[in-house]
Order: sequence, then structure tokens, then C-alpha cells
Amino acid sequence: MANKSSGELTHLSSSTVIEGDIRLDNDIRIAGFVTGTIDTKGALIVEQSGKIKGEIKASSATIAGRIHGNIECDGLMILESRSCFIGDIKTRQIVINENAEFQGNCAMPISEAS
Repeated sequence: MANKSSGELTHLSSSTVIEGDIRLDNDIRIAGFVTGTIDTKGALIVEQSGKIKGEIKASSATIAGRIHGNIECDGLMILESRSCFIGDIKTRQIVINENAEFQGNCAMPISEAS
């Protein structure tokens, strides 16, 4: 997964609960619960136990857990099987795997070659 991160990874374990905004330059893996804005220049990985309620901006995203909010993703976004996403998605590329749940709108920029 190509991104603009520093190669570092921030991991929030399943017992972590954060109420507030998170801003970072590196990748983040979330197994716990976050209520607030997440803004990362790296990749966002939400594990199956992970839950986010809030707005998200990331270079790429792989979602296996639950999100209620909007996301803006510079690159590839993947909704894994059994994930649940409620909100609007703005991304360059998206993969929605079988049994993923998505309720909302998706906007993808049209390439200039079209």
C-alpha cells in the first residue's frame, strides 16, 4: 500500500477508547473504539473489533470493523467481508468485498483521460 507515511505504525488495541480527534503522519491500526476526527497522512486499518464514529481522512483505508461517519481517502479503500460502513465515501478506488455492508454515497473522481 503506497502512502505518504513515515513507515511508523500507531496501534490502538481493542481495550482502547478515545473520545477526541487524532491527527498523525503515519499509519494507524485501530482495534478499539474512537469517537472523533481521524486525520492521517498514512494508511488507516480498522480491525474487525474496531469501531469509529466520526470523520476520517487518510491516504488509504482497509476496513474490517464498523464506521459511522464520512471518509475521504486519497488512494484505495477496501471494505472487507463483514465490515459495516455508514456514511459517505470519497476515494480514487474502492473494493467492496462480499458480505460487506455499505449505506451511503460514494464519489470517485473521473480521470482526465475519460
